[in-house]
Amino acid sequence: MQIKMLEGEYWWAGAVSHGHKMPFNEKSDSDASMLKGTQFCGCDQFAPVMVSSKGRYFWSDKPFEITVKDGIIEIEGEGGQLYEGFENLKGAYLAACRAHFPFDGRLPDSDFFTHPQYNTWIELGIDQFQDRIIKYAEEIVANGFKPGILMIDGGWQEEYGVYEFFNMRKVPEPKKMVDRLHELGFKVMLWVSPIVPGAGWRFKELRSKGYLVKDAENKTAFRTWWSGISPVMDLSNPDCFKWYTDLLNSDMENYGVDGFKFDAGDGYMYRDDDITYGNVLGREQTMMYNLFGEQYPLNEFRAAWKCGGHPIVARLQDKNHRWKDGAFDCLIPHTIIQGLAGYAYCCPDMVGGGMISTIGDDKPMDEELFVRWAQANALMGMMQMSIAPWRVLSEDSYRIVKDAIDLHERFGPLFYELAVHASKTGEPIVRHMAYEFPDEGFEACNDMFMLGSNYLVAPVVEQGAREKVVKLPAGAKWINDRGQEFDGGQTVVEDAPLDRLVYYKKI
Repeated sequence: MQIKMLEGEYWWAGAVSHGHKMPFNEKSDSDASMLKGTQFCGCDQFAPVMVSSKGRYFWSDKPFEITVKDGIIEIEGEGGQLYEGFENLKGAYLAACRAHFPFDGRLPDSDFFTHPQYNTWIELGIDQFQDRIIKYAEEIVANGFKPGILMIDGGWQEEYGVYEFFNMRKVPEPKKMVDRLHELGFKVMLWVSPIVPGAGWRFKELRSKGYLVKDAENKTAFRTWWSGISPVMDLSNPDCFKWYTDLLNSDMENYGVDGFKFDAGDGYMYRDDDITYGNVLGREQTMMYNLFGEQYPLNEFRAAWKCGGHPIVARLQDKNHRWKDGAFDCLIPHTIIQGLAGYAYCCPDMVGGGMISTIGDDKPMDEELFVRWAQANALMGMMQMSIAPWRVLSEDSYRIVKDAIDLHERFGPLFYELAVHASKTGEPIVRHMAYEFPDEGFEACNDMFMLGSNYLVAPVVEQGAREKVVKLPAGAKWINDRGQEFDGGQTVVEDAPLDRLVYYKKI
């Protein structure tokens, strides 16, 4: 199928990891894919939708990929239909939302919006030892940060696929540990995945029950992922679905755990010709994983497929600790696409980048980048920390980052109010400028965003920059973070030293 672009038309596609290429226009020579991706690319959230600034949208129930050239969008995939007549980007998105991924009033746990999140991954890696986890949590509180959600990342478990037992060498008293974290004020989530061991008693158990994905040759499928080559659960099997639910529920009952970080489940881990109970496409196994996890209000997913409107927390794929080339430069455009794909409850990557753990003596911390990352994230609906800023930053940088986290905390009630609104209407929390202000020339703007309808957020995203050029939408007055008032419809050059996040409230 081909779609000929209208004059001055811009398009956004529901492929989050391609968001930095968007919007597409008549001059674009680019592509985007809703197919399975690879281990290192295409591991975010996806939806088979495209929306246009001219009030058009395309939807297909099946995955597809597009190429854009000479004003033509060529779509390769099965089925799909173009819908027209919805005036602008907002109209097109809301029409697609109502027809294909409606919201039903459910949303994740309120603490995702009203409190910060902390993850042990960068601080501890796979060394998820009881004493180190507790020490990290105690230091969060001791350094003046308010407790929120604490995610204990991979490495706590006895073995992949054995998620009902802690590794007793690392966590000898799991209930005591969780009780201490609760005492400090945290809700506790555990890292889990649909990956199982390739040998041993758990593998034999699941293979005998028929709970593992099989390849086209009717043999247990072994799939390559970042930590090895392993079988994966077949969650299209309702008995496997129940078995896994019972297993995770035992963690909640026995240890007092509050929820789970659902890692992996990426499209590249499955094949369309796999033999599964539900005879589903490879992409649909990711969707089954999302549907499994949404039964827990405290959930987080990095991979998602066609689950816009569902009460899942969608976190961006881990990004490198650098300014450009698939890193900090993608934070705003990818978060915007999350909203336009129906994933309203979105969480940016960990502040500084989820790949910051690769930093060694030859890759020192870029403190300016870390500060600007925290500021850009501060007025998004969720904020997640992992590396301890008090440990790795200078006193001045640490103070600025703490100010950004405190600002996020103060906006918590508004984030939750917008989340409730999203659960009823589908409107994103973080919105593209053109979503709120059509026909004002904001379509190509990827360095600012709207928080709801009333806050314009303009973080510095260029290395070394100490000012921010802001085009203010017409038809309203705006007051900035320093209390200065401006008429809309003008361009303002704001002083932006390292300790300032520029933002405005519509008045």
